[in-house]
Amino acid sequence: MPVRRLKKLAALSSNPTALGIAANALSRGDLGTAWRVARAAARTPDLGAEKIVSRKYRFLWLCNPKVASRSTIAALCSADPDAAIIRDRSISDVYAMHPEARGYYSFAFIRHPVGRTLSLYAELHCSPQRYRGKQRIHKQEKRRSLLDLYPGLADVGSFDAYCRWLNTPCGSDALADRHFLSQHTQIRLEDGDLPDFIGCLENVDEGLKRIAGRVGMPAPELPMLNTMLEWRPSSPQALRAARSEMATLLTDRNRTLLETRYADDLELYRAVSASGMLERLPEEA
Repeated sequence: MPVRRLKKLAALSSNPTALGIAANALSRGDLGTAWRVARAAARTPDLGAEKIVSRKYRFLWLCNPKVASRSTIAALCSADPDAAIIRDRSISDVYAMHPEARGYYSFAFIRHPVGRTLSLYAELHCSPQRYRGKQRIHKQEKRRSLLDLYPGLADVGSFDAYCRWLNTPCGSDALADRHFLSQHTQIRLEDGDLPDFIGCLENVDEGLKRIAGRVGMPAPELPMLNTMLEWRPSSPQALRAARSEMATLLTDRNRTLLETRYADDLELYRAVSASGMLERLPEEA
């Protein structure tokens, strides 16, 4: 691995956390870690989760991965087949492509950070082998990509270790992939404001109906995609065992770690869940 190329890649980042980790790794002669950190730093924070722009109904949806995102995309595109799905672009990129979207009704959904983290851990470390066909290939590719990019993540052997890793510099928002980036960061608009509407995962159906009424769109039906049901267990007993296994992973210690790591997300989630949703009314815009 050419050190010159490594230094050039690291120079692309103004991220002091990443550069500090890379420098420490280089001083130890650990070029592999330094390379992975530099690669991550050159593309972080990862704000490229999907967005949907509908000219017909004048809405902008901001994705939070692991918050019914596949199901929401299917529902919104069913309601407006001509809506533009924009992948791997920040909100600034989206506005540059669709400047009209600046005035559109914006919305997103969030999830309790502990549940969201459990979901990602299950996908990365427990469930890929339970999927079939193209879905299994996709999960395996995503797992390999994340494990290769983030130093220390491949060595995580338990949920406790994963929660500890998220509280290290390599697991922080400074380097975060969209799947473990803080949700409030993920859904902020170009000016730093939150979207017009924020709903909770638990009330996503009700939230979509409220949004449909706001934008004059037929209420979309939310399909159940990318859920535990897609694991296709050999029996109902196997599915119950998988759910039970996930429930036992959460201890007081790792709950505290996650609530510390995602303190701002937790505050936002509590504010949203207290009333079922947060909405900025037109006169407040």
